[in-house]
Amino acid sequence: MVRHPKKKEDEKSNGGDTAKDNPVESLPSPTDESRRKSGLDKLFWLRVGLGVLAGSLSALIGSQSIESSRMVLGFGIMIILFIVSYVIAKSMRIPIIPADKKKLITTGIGSYFLMFIFCWILVNTLIHPDVGILTVR
Repeated sequence: MVRHPKKKEDEKSNGGDTAKDNPVESLPSPTDESRRKSGLDKLFWLRVGLGVLAGSLSALIGSQSIESSRMVLGFGIMIILFIVSYVIAKSMRIPIIPADKKKLITTGIGSYFLMFIFCWILVNTLIHPDVGILTVR
């Protein structure tokens, strides 16, 4: 066995006990894995629900505002509620491994945006049913 020239004798005897030398010990246990999966599932559905809420609020509040500021107001509500969902996700204390730090941000972001757009259009259409083809022509 070849030793490193700068390694001390006392580090040699304690070197095998650290988590750096044995990466299997630093992996989460199966219970942590199920808690992580359960927490990320809850976060996903929370974001879907907040996407519905953000789209509905954007349509309701936007119908009472000036027409030129509706888009800015709608996307502002969307961004604020997404930040709220991130704060809630941080408070849920989901056990995430350090390699997946972006998991709290990326989980459910596509569904959040699509539900926001869908509900914004749907609620706006339900609020203003009198706008039709005859009005456009």
